[in-house]
Amino acid sequence: MELELELESYRRCIGQQLEELELLSSIYCGAGELQLLDAGVVADFNEFNEATNPVPSPATLRSHLEYIIKLSLPGKRTVDVRIELPHLYPLVELARISVHTTLLDKVKEQHLKNEIAKYLAEQCHAEEPYVYQLLSWLQDQIEALLLRSSSDLESPPAAVELPKAATQLERLWIHSHHIKSSAKRQEIVRLARQLQLSGFSRPGKPGIICVEGQPEQVQEYWRTIKLLRWQKISLVKSEQRQRKRLFDNFSEQLFNASDGGGEEGVMNMGQFVRFLEAHGTGYMKSELFGID
Repeated sequence: MELELELESYRRCIGQQLEELELLSSIYCGAGELQLLDAGVVADFNEFNEATNPVPSPATLRSHLEYIIKLSLPGKRTVDVRIELPHLYPLVELARISVHTTLLDKVKEQHLKNEIAKYLAEQCHAEEPYVYQLLSWLQDQIEALLLRSSSDLESPPAAVELPKAATQLERLWIHSHHIKSSAKRQEIVRLARQLQLSGFSRPGKPGIICVEGQPEQVQEYWRTIKLLRWQKISLVKSEQRQRKRLFDNFSEQLFNASDGGGEEGVMNMGQFVRFLEAHGTGYMKSELFGID
């Protein structure tokens, strides 16, 4: 049953990605407006969705759908927007967006990156593709940025302090033998976002989950997750009385050693440790793997 749900999720997401690409191709149809980085991916996706005998495995999907769209701006100027769609976009994974242009200085470029991250975080509950809406929003943002002075953006944002009643947070670190089922991956992400928790999950072998937030919601998450069907799952560490969150939202991370991208890939320990250190949790490499 889990395998059927997994296959259904992949086929649904891939089908939505192909439909969205067809829509974008009809809108950005001018010469050079839409550049598909690997046309073979479309053929692979169609073959995957149409195959019936034998039933395909998601592990055979190696490449993501990637393309560059050239947005036109006033004054005959353009910017390139690179879009990469993980296999489970839009149900579980977020689109990966980067803007390439010489029109913005470093201050404006960083501001735009921050705004894109916020926009994507708001799509965490999305079930339908949103790249076209993002592109329309992005065009408005860039045009507005070109009219603003960089000095207006340089002032650091005022620190936001949580009310005292909300400062007692809890963070849990969970280790499982593996996380491979697409249905289970979706539930891990869906439940965390429903409970307004931040953190991350790493599918594959081993499976790692970190959640943080209000203690009641964190404990509810652990009670629910451990009732799923697991070969082995354990609570590695509970960090109580935390005063701030170390993660902005909840997302799925792969840290794969190869470029294949499948969730069953071998973990790139260097990527994982850098991710932990970037979020102030480098101490967990010892707790999780015995790395000093």
